[in-house]
Amino acid sequence: MSNTLKLCGIALILGLIVPSANAGTPLTLEVDQSQVVILNADPSSIVVGNPSIADASINGRQIFVHGHTFGQTNLMVFDSAGNKLIDYELTVAHNTQNQVALFKGSTYYGTQRYSYSCAPNCEVNMMIGDNFIWTEDIIKLSRGKYEFATGQKNADAKAPAAPQ
Repeated sequence: MSNTLKLCGIALILGLIVPSANAGTPLTLEVDQSQVVILNADPSSIVVGNPSIADASINGRQIFVHGHTFGQTNLMVFDSAGNKLIDYELTVAHNTQNQVALFKGSTYYGTQRYSYSCAPNCEVNMMIGDNFIWTEDIIKLSRGKYEFATGQKNADAKAPAAPQ
């Protein structure tokens, strides 16, 4: 047997035995949901390929992965020596089971989308691609509600004058 064939055989065997360092384990979570990953060693650093799709936080040996918007990215965690503890191919999916998209069209604005979550009642559920002005209004209302709930605003704020 030639040396070339022997080397090819050894390389083939090693390729089957040793997992690829670049191969990520699939991990899927939903938009606006979190998932916990428990590690076997203490993490030191965490890398998310696209933090607009997902982010992660460390608490001891727990990694909390948070899905922001649908898409794919990767997540890697390293120990203090720089060894890779985990490598995930991260997919953030949009659960459409209780979702409704309303499309309205006009000659002036074109077709606009409005998203709702219906479980069991239909409520606004802003998604990327929804009507921009409508989404902006929902964000302002949500921000106001949050500011009242956290004490940043209070009920002493002056109400608008009644129409005459």
